This record gives sequence, structure tokens and C-alpha cells, in this order.
Amino acid sequence: MRAVLLAAIASIGLVGCVGELDTTGGGGGGGGGGGGITDPTDPDSTMARMLYETNVYPTMVAKCIACHSAAGPVSNLSGFVTPTIDKAWETAVNYQSFVGSFTADTAPVLLKIAAGHQTVTYSSDEINKITDWLNAEVLWRNGAGSGSGSGSGSSGGETPAAATMRVLSQWSGCMTKTNFDAANMAQAWGNMTANNNQRCSNCHASGDGGFIATVDSQLFFDVVSSNKYFMLQYFTVKLDLMNLANSKIEINTKSFLGVSQGPDPHREHPRFNATTNNGMNALNEFYTTTMAAVTAAGTAGCGPSKLTN
Repeated sequence: MRAVLLAAIASIGLVGCVGELDTTGGGGGGGGGGGGITDPTDPDSTMARMLYETNVYPTMVAKCIACHSAAGPVSNLSGFVTPTIDKAWETAVNYQSFVGSFTADTAPVLLKIAAGHQTVTYSSDEINKITDWLNAEVLWRNGAGSGSGSGSGSSGGETPAAATMRVLSQWSGCMTKTNFDAANMAQAWGNMTANNNQRCSNCHASGDGGFIATVDSQLFFDVVSSNKYFMLQYFTVKLDLMNLANSKIEINTKSFLGVSQGPDPHREHPRFNATTNNGMNALNEFYTTTMAAVTAAGTAGCGPSKLTN
């Protein structure tokens, strides 16, 4: 039964066109996007935004908007392409089903292209432009500035993408059900309510929108510890681009802030206090105990990664 439930999660949220990105690549409608709040006035974001608007957005309009238009129905979980360019970048980067953690080797947009998504083909030039844009996002979002390089620098030959997967795998291996339950994660998130008194679990108990919040503790833990896209809604990788060995997991506060305030693509989501609530209290406790395990284990790790993707 557990396997059936986990398999079902992978297909939740498929609306409209069959070409949509499913929540195995992280949905955008429920728990926040890859970058959370994106400030279009931040000068360091200039290069990343320009590369998307100039080099990537035209390709997305030509090849993706038929199924992924932001002008689609409210329940559209993968409307990452806006009909006009004014909010194109802000919308795209807030869909985790599109950007993931922004590293070129792990971003769903490139993984889908490589897999021949809907038999749509992309030229090497189009793929290179998407990759250059993602590299600029990694630089900006990790404090290096958008114009300082390609984002492929490494420590000991490790790439940012490899460092991201290493840190996520180590974190997964150190997550335990004992610490998860001690932090009261399932009850805190499953019973958390928005300003309209709607519980998180009313919409997200089965992983709808790429975000899971359920009182079923075993299902909750299994999903966030084994599926990196669901994990990334709660935790994010902070890359140290000067020394990738020092990269680490942080709580993804930007994800929750972005959803709680209702910017695109979360304008229909009920508002809620994203900083002071039982869910964040539980998440902070779970983060603290898991980080203690990561620190104690060192490079040896706590055990095998539970990640399945």
C-alpha cells in the first residue's frame, strides 16, 4: 500500500495538457518555488533575469506555453510561462517543477528536455542558453553575483550540481523517523491552518502541488526523505561557490514566505504567517537534530541516502 501511495504522488496535479511537468519534478502550486521570493529590483539579479528574458523565454513561448501557460486555470500547477514578458522571469523561477535547485544537472527543465519530453526537440544552442541562464541563477542565489562567472567552478573538481546532490544525499541519509516524530512534524504541518482556517492537509495530504503536509507521519517522512523535490520545499542547499565542500542544507524559508504572500505563481494560495507557526517550530527542531547528526557523522555520512530520484 505504501508503494501505491508513493507512486500516486508522482502523478498528482496533472491538469490540462498531458505535456505538463508532474510533481515528480516538484510542483509549483503548493509549497513554493525553487527560489521563493525573487526581488526583480535586486541589482545582482540583472544578469540572470536578462538571460532568461532574452535567451530562454522565447523558447519557452514557442515550445511550452501551449501546455504551461500561466494564463491557464487557477488549478494549473505548472503554468510557468507567462503570455507577456513583464512577469516572465519572476513566475518561472518560482516553479520548482521548472527550476528545481537551479543547478544545470538537476533542473527539471533540462532533465525533461534530455528525456525527450512530449517529443519536442531543442537545438544545442537552446540547451546552452538554458544552461547559461541556470548557471547565472546559481551564482546570484549563492552570493557570487550574476556576472562573476559561469557557475561551473568547483572545489577538488566538484561541480555545483554534484555538490548539491552530495549535500542532499547526505541530508537524506541522516534524516530519521525518530527525530521527525520527536519534532512533531506530522501533527504540526498536517494541522496547520491558513488565515481562512483551511488546514494544509486539506490540499496537501497526498502531495498535491509538489508539497506534502499530512498527519500520516510515515507517509510524510517517507516522501520528504526520499523525493528530493518534496524535500526541497522544506530544505534548500546553500552552495559555497568558493569552497563547494562547505555547502550545506538550510531551511527553505524563502519558499514559505513566497507562498504565504501570494506572488505569482501563488496568487490563489490562502495567506498565512510563514515565520511564526507550529509548522516552522517543528521544522526548526527537525533541522537542528538532523544537522547535529550530519555534523557528527562528518564525511562518512550517517548511512545510505534514501533519495530515489
